[in-house]
Amino acid sequence: MGSTVGEVVRDLIERYPQMGEQLLGADGGLHRFVNVYLNGQDVRYLQLLDTPVGERDALIILPAMAGGR
Repeated sequence: MGSTVGEVVRDLIERYPQMGEQLLGADGGLHRFVNVYLNGQDVRYLQLLDTPVGERDALIILPAMAGGR
């Protein structure tokens, strides 16, 4: 799948093209309303899309939720 978060995300988009606009912005970076965690750590505080990923790592992609009463 990939050796970095970016490679994994691009592989996911290649498999499911409709996810592309939801995950990445026009600049190729993560949309601000998408949270990506590697082993429980937000990749925004690591190396973003350049964060290394290993075979045994857990990568979680979550849309941000807002609104309500």
